[in-house]
This record gives sequence, C-alpha cells and structure tokens, in this order.
Amino acid sequence: MANMIGHTGYYPCFYCYTKGKHIREVSKRQYEYEISVNCRTVESFYSDSREAQLNSKNVFDHLGTSILDEIVDVPLPYALIIDYVHVSLLRYFRDIVKTVAFSLGLAVREKIDVFFRAQVFPHFFHRGMRDVADFSFIKAIELKNLLLYGFIPHFMHHLMIDQLSFMSLYIIGVRLIHGDDVFNSVISTTANKLLCQYYSDHQIYFLHHANFVLHLHQHFQQVYEFHGPLSSINTFA
Repeated sequence: MANMIGHTGYYPCFYCYTKGKHIREVSKRQYEYEISVNCRTVESFYSDSREAQLNSKNVFDHLGTSILDEIVDVPLPYALIIDYVHVSLLRYFRDIVKTVAFSLGLAVREKIDVFFRAQVFPHFFHRGMRDVADFSFIKAIELKNLLLYGFIPHFMHHLMIDQLSFMSLYIIGVRLIHGDDVFNSVISTTANKLLCQYYSDHQIYFLHHANFVLHLHQHFQQVYEFHGPLSSINTFA
C-alpha cells in the first residue's frame, strides 16, 4: 500500500535511507548499524514518491505515490506501523532462538525443550511453550511468551554471562515498549537505547543476522510515540 519495493529492495525502510549490502556468499542482504541515520521526512517521502510516479522509475525504492496519502490523517511515513508480530516475533526472534539453541549441545537442547514443554500459562488455556525442535509450527503468541517470560529463565544456565547480557538488551528493550508507559516519560528512549546497543553489538555474537527486520527495531521508538505500545497496535500481539 505504500507503493514501495519493500524488503527486496536496497532502500526498503519506510523511515530512513539506510542502504542494504548484498553478501554474495550467503545470498543475504545485510543492514549494518548506523549511529546517525538519514531519515525520510514527510516532504522527502512525498517528493520521492511523486518523482517515481511522474517518471515511472524507482526512486529510493518508491514506485509511485501511495493510496494511503488520501486516506490516513497522519502524513507518511509516520502513519506506517511496523508489524511487530512478524518483524520481532515470527522473523527475527524465532531465527535468533534457533541460532542460539543449535549452538548448544544436543543434550542441553533436549533438556531445555523438556522445561519449555513443562511450563504452562493457565490464562492461555494451559498452552505450554513450544520446544525449539518444534519451531516449524510455532505461533506468534507462543513466541511472545518465550520472549517475555521463557528465554532468560531457561537459557541463563547454559550461556556465558556476556551472551545472556547481550540477549537481555533485546528482550528488555522489546518488553519496555510492549506495554503502556507506566514507568516514566522517557520509556521509549530507554528502550531505544537498549535496542540500538543490541543492534550495534550484533556482529560480535551473530553472523549474517543483521537483516532488514533487525534494522526496523531502530525505528520502534518512533512507532511507540506516534501509535502507542506494541501490545495495542498489532492483532494478537
């Protein structure tokens, strides 16, 4: 609906001009952390889309103007909302948990899976956590439970302290902007600092996981301030 190329382009981000770098050996496009990003503004978003429309060409991944211009009361790109369920849960966190789990020995993974299956959430109709071996059929709500309640307790005894601390940056950052602003007026700023620190240190712990969905976490502060917490802007979040 934004009339942009999206995640397959080199400038896929709705909010900034960060350019992806294609890594041939793994056939992946990577988006390394940038301290200062060149953000798209209301004016630049409109002018780029208008130029693409008039000249029938790709302008920073714009293919033309968007029908949303005539519908939404908040100007683009600020009206666009990141799909937290797919970006954070089903895409990024799911892959990271699998990467972390398979870096451990088989016996350790099986032990963790036993604890996952044993942990239940009575307020979710006694649905237990999905074990890592069964991630192919995992649902977003199960990944949310794993992110917010399960990862740190079940992995903390099997990771180095620096690895656990690193993963905690992501988990706490997402947790802060998942609920309402009940702590102080700068909750989104604190969450953004944690997520950006996680993003900037990412290459130390993971190889070729600096993908587009990770980059989008750099813009969650903007989404939080314009549209509210993650739990209220996504169905089943």
